[in-house]
Amino acid sequence: MTAPQGLWNADWLNANAARKYPLHEGAELWDTTHSFRIPDDFLVDLIWPTHPDVLIDPTKFHVAGIAIFGSGVVLTLGYNGTPIGSTIIAVSGFVHNSTYLIQGTGEFSDSVGKVVVGALDNVINNAGAFIFGPTDAPVETTAVKPALRNVAALYLQNGTEVSDAINGDVVLRAGRNMQIRIVRGTGGAPDTIILDALDGTGLNKDCICAENPDTPCIRTINGVGPDENGNLDLLPDDCIQLTPQAASHTIALKDKCCTPCCGCEELTVVRSTLENVSNQVNALENLQQTIAGSLTNLEAVLAASGKQISGQV
Repeated sequence: MTAPQGLWNADWLNANAARKYPLHEGAELWDTTHSFRIPDDFLVDLIWPTHPDVLIDPTKFHVAGIAIFGSGVVLTLGYNGTPIGSTIIAVSGFVHNSTYLIQGTGEFSDSVGKVVVGALDNVINNAGAFIFGPTDAPVETTAVKPALRNVAALYLQNGTEVSDAINGDVVLRAGRNMQIRIVRGTGGAPDTIILDALDGTGLNKDCICAENPDTPCIRTINGVGPDENGNLDLLPDDCIQLTPQAASHTIALKDKCCTPCCGCEELTVVRSTLENVSNQVNALENLQQTIAGSLTNLEAVLAASGKQISGQV
């Protein structure tokens, strides 16, 4: 049987078109200038999910603004006077009871609300931007749905720099010398993700020099390579002293036992003295040869003299 003209079936959305819901039934629905009133058949349903924070007051959600243009309507929701999300309702192609998504911003960036628009006829007869305060067009508290507790986003922080929010499916992947393990909770306890920094587990590559020719590195010193942890120790003794010099990227090796005691000036004196001694030795050798020759001549003279004396006798 067809319903008589002017009568609606008593379904949910049609019933809401004849009342203020999802806005509060006690609200006047006038903007701050009292020049535009939200028609009852404009909004017929609304769901706004929010994280279950006890500090969030569901009575402070409200329509913050309605901007009406020739091509459509911009609906903005707010929380205690602050806009938290908007949606655009195009006039072209609009059908009754259409659903639109509202992506939250700011404190409610993890919320995605849904609003159902019943009709536009009584709205587009106006033009302009109309502002509403928290008590002008509040949302019924039953339209605010505390969402299940979850991780809304991940952020990466390096010093004072913080990345943009990372949403959706996120994978934590272990890197070099880092292990990620999951400990399943028992007896209702939550699962735990543990990040282990590992030492000496062989997760580092042996050497990346060949893969990065533009970044040279030291692989061995005198044929000695590092241990399994990448360490190569220089061991000083009683005479060898090691002095790190970080500014110049050097290590100074100093022999404390064999420090020279003479400089260039002292060595010059020693050399000059040795040259004088050498000259004197040469002079003595020449003198010795002269004396030897004289002795030979003397012996010959003495021998001849002896023969003459013997013949006279």
